[in-house]
Amino acid sequence: MNNEIIKENGIKWGPYRLRIPFIHMRFLTGEFLQGLIIAGATALAGAPVVMALGLSFEQAVACCLIASILITSGPIIFGEPLAPGWVTPALPLVIAFFMSKGFFDGVYRAESFQYMAAMCIEFTIIILFLGLTGLGKVIVEKIPNALKSGIILGAALAAFYQIFFSDFQRYIGDTPVATLTILIICTITTFSEPFKRIAENNKFLKTIGSLGLLPGFLIAAFVGYLVGEINFDIQSGFIVPPINEVIELTSPLSIGLPPTAYYIEVFPLVIIGYLLLFGDFVTGIEIIKDGQKNRPDEQINIDINRAHNSVGIRNLIGTFVNPFFPTQGALWTGVHVIIIERWKQGSDVMKSLFDGIGSYYLMGIPLLFFVLPFITFMKPLMILALGVTLVLTGLACSYVAISLVKKNSEIAISIVTALFVAFGEFNGVAAPWIGLVIGLFLSIVLVDSSLRDN
Repeated sequence: MNNEIIKENGIKWGPYRLRIPFIHMRFLTGEFLQGLIIAGATALAGAPVVMALGLSFEQAVACCLIASILITSGPIIFGEPLAPGWVTPALPLVIAFFMSKGFFDGVYRAESFQYMAAMCIEFTIIILFLGLTGLGKVIVEKIPNALKSGIILGAALAAFYQIFFSDFQRYIGDTPVATLTILIICTITTFSEPFKRIAENNKFLKTIGSLGLLPGFLIAAFVGYLVGEINFDIQSGFIVPPINEVIELTSPLSIGLPPTAYYIEVFPLVIIGYLLLFGDFVTGIEIIKDGQKNRPDEQINIDINRAHNSVGIRNLIGTFVNPFFPTQGALWTGVHVIIIERWKQGSDVMKSLFDGIGSYYLMGIPLLFFVLPFITFMKPLMILALGVTLVLTGLACSYVAISLVKKNSEIAISIVTALFVAFGEFNGVAAPWIGLVIGLFLSIVLVDSSLRDN
């Protein structure tokens, strides 16, 4: 390993650092190819969500482009050393909220995007306030583990319920073979301990595992085509996503700011979103610290307050261009782990951590949304992407939630909280705040010193 000390480069502006690709970030072929397919395909998982809210396919692609550009700005413009992503566990709860309002039916309504704007505005205010004051860490540390576990488990239950029950036809009914194929393959490559153990000594399987969702996508697409569940209409050429149409249909500057009542309705979802975001901050930072042991030659500058503010600024911009909660988060855990593992191998493999992150994101994602063959290839697979994203999120949330609680009383509180977070309703509308209130009350009453010791 090269022992040369790697100095921070880039253009410093305030507490942030701009790194221009190819100048301050080296091009890495492996990360570029993965980002070109995996990041792009997964980013398009958001398209079915906004299409269900009434946007056209082309407009949905434009939404994904906007979200992806803002996500890439995390490491590129703000200098954050995290592989950024969505606040994914919040997605099933957000979808459940819109379904309970009757908005998730493919019909465009300005109200649905005013609700989105209300979520994004509140989320931005909370993140920036807690980041600037440094209160975020203090608040989250005081939340009882039983309540944290219940919130995360509630997100898992909501995801599973949507996939396998309430919206079964959308996710599985039309493409059962292809869906089960991608779920089985992606679950094995992501979570299977026997697979990981065998892959340690098998170069081919190790490569398959490192490619994330890509193998599952390709195999499911092939199987679905063979059995007649999926039909492709691949077109040549290039497109320009209609960003101006999206702004006109979704921006609060065009459709009007949300009424006060909307902010009140979505506030519990925003609080849950922040708790999940903070968990991503902690996870991403710990992964870097672990990798730092192998790379003392490049000291990574970690600042939790700067991270809060960069996410807040991204959400602020997204709110007034195209509000889409919860796409502007801090971490894509799977990608972050893959890049850190390569970085740990030494400067000969990846000189700077930012080389890997930059190649994976900026040099991969934006190109895809202008290439018509890729977009038309992905069109019939987008619902598969969303489905597998929700299921893997549910599995990950489940084991994280379980790991947080040890006492029987905490386990009981977690389960009760999760049920109300996922399925609580008030006047026929999803009301996750019921779970928050019940979980907090039970934590205080049933667990000794829960507010002080967690």
